[in-house]
Amino acid sequence: MDRKLRIGIFGVGYRGTDVGRGGSLIPSIEASGADVVALCDNREFHLRYCKEKCFKNRSVALYGDFASFIRHDMDVVLLCNYFPEHTPYAIAAMRSGKHVLCETTSNVTMADGVALVRAKEETGKIFGLLENYPFFRSSQEMERVCRGGTLGEIVYAEGEYVHPTCRRDSNSLAPSVTHWRNWLPRSYYLSHSLAPLMQMTDAMPTRVTAMASFHPDLMKGRAAHVADRVAVLLLQTDRNIVFRVTGCAAFAQHGNYYRVAGDRGTIDCTRDNRRVRLTYNGWDVPEGAESYREYDAPWSDPALGALAEGAGHGGGDFFAIWHFLRAVEEGREPYWNVYRATNIASCAILAHRSILTGNIGFDVPDFSREEDRRRYEYDRSSPFPDEHGRVSIPVSSQPYEPGPDDLAQALQDWKDTGVWMED
Repeated sequence: MDRKLRIGIFGVGYRGTDVGRGGSLIPSIEASGADVVALCDNREFHLRYCKEKCFKNRSVALYGDFASFIRHDMDVVLLCNYFPEHTPYAIAAMRSGKHVLCETTSNVTMADGVALVRAKEETGKIFGLLENYPFFRSSQEMERVCRGGTLGEIVYAEGEYVHPTCRRDSNSLAPSVTHWRNWLPRSYYLSHSLAPLMQMTDAMPTRVTAMASFHPDLMKGRAAHVADRVAVLLLQTDRNIVFRVTGCAAFAQHGNYYRVAGDRGTIDCTRDNRRVRLTYNGWDVPEGAESYREYDAPWSDPALGALAEGAGHGGGDFFAIWHFLRAVEEGREPYWNVYRATNIASCAILAHRSILTGNIGFDVPDFSREEDRRRYEYDRSSPFPDEHGRVSIPVSSQPYEPGPDDLAQALQDWKDTGVWMED
């Protein structure tokens, strides 16, 4: 392109003394060579704060509603709105002629996944998932080794995303009874554990089964309707690699971890994502290599790594955005396209169904195939409350809801931290 891409951000957010998720991505967007030209948020304070923090000497358009925002002259919409609400806005953005980069998940119902894929194909616009964990330094190095072939034939991989919080922090992140985080099944926040394995091995899950660890006694004083502490998934893939991954787990210790095992060697990472450990069978060490080596993971591209160092999530935010913007400029599909995005979302949704139905297995649909889309086009089962506060499937693996004392403590925490959002 002969000009910079123009980006609009839907959902800038605010976190106490700093901008929230959408606003925090502005430096990575600009370091990637694009311009942020419009911001949209339904809270005026968030917009004003983000403008003052990030656009002191530059102009940016501010919008309080999506209908006005989407008419702005821009090339890409970055969706940073609430987790369960991405799909309708992604579809609207593509139908208005914009490419879409979607944070967290592409869809929370199977029907939404079908609608999203059809809209992308009908409009010809580019859809990308802003999944940043495959672009940590350790993840990039593990991908390089896996794709290099020295591990032999890959047979197994595992990934964990572990994010425990204390009661007060848990409530502050979900500041109302109906906030989506209070209704999030453990398997649904899946991409941080699964996506790196998919990119390292270039494999797509085809079947999933799951089980959960239910501990209601650990949920005292919280407004959450989810009493599972972890969901563990087993996935078969199109390359006959078995994955074992968690959703967003809540046990000690905080961090994420990945391991990929072949018939000749294994590579894994430390939980700070700075170092990797590469081990080969003693009788099958590649020429010039060592049987065991632990080392600092290098950036795949040192020049880009220097730009990424100051970005969020260990540089992953920058690389995820950079790769997507290059795809848009070159008119090609990004690696994390609509089909891989909906594959991960399908794994998350069907894993929860496996938990609710005695851990039975489900085939993961391929939404590039119309026959698979027809099977799920009317499947709108959701654990998130509708406008009447109702859910269509259970949220926890076993019956659970917060009691009056739990809700009273949550309300007190919300007021103490100044985050309360009345339902």
